Amino acid sequence: MKTFCGNQLGRYVIIGLQKDDLILESVQKAVNDYGIRNAIVTSGIAATYHMRWHHIKDTEDYPTDEFLEHSGPIEVGGISGMVIDGVPHLHCNFADHDRAWSGHLEDHCAVQYVGEISMIELLDLDITRLPNMYGVKLLSERE
Repeated sequence: MKTFCGNQLGRYVIIGLQKDDLILESVQKAVNDYGIRNAIVTSGIAATYHMRWHHIKDTEDYPTDEFLEHSGPIEVGGISGMVIDGVPHLHCNFADHDRAWSGHLEDHCAVQYVGEISMIELLDLDITRLPNMYGVKLLSERE
């Protein structure tokens, strides 16, 4: 286990999405536009018509991801995660009329009506993600 502690919060950014906006791409654009290096995503909701995500396929030491997508009326009940070194790492929970899913948000998740995502900048942490012996990128102090 590693812990990282800071005490300096920066700007908060609220992203309003509308029809056909892409969720992850919009977060990345806001990160780039505002020059955000590290942030906590504090909230995310959306009504979408297409979702792409991945989750772990098994529990072997070297991870294998399974990539999935679904189209139709989908409610995103939660998006959370962090931006580290300007790269969003977001997970989400969402459902259609019959099923619910959870996983790592991928590109090309399209908003049907509305989406709202908020994040708060972390100013004084000097962290990154580095691969461990199994290739999993973990939070680490910058070397």
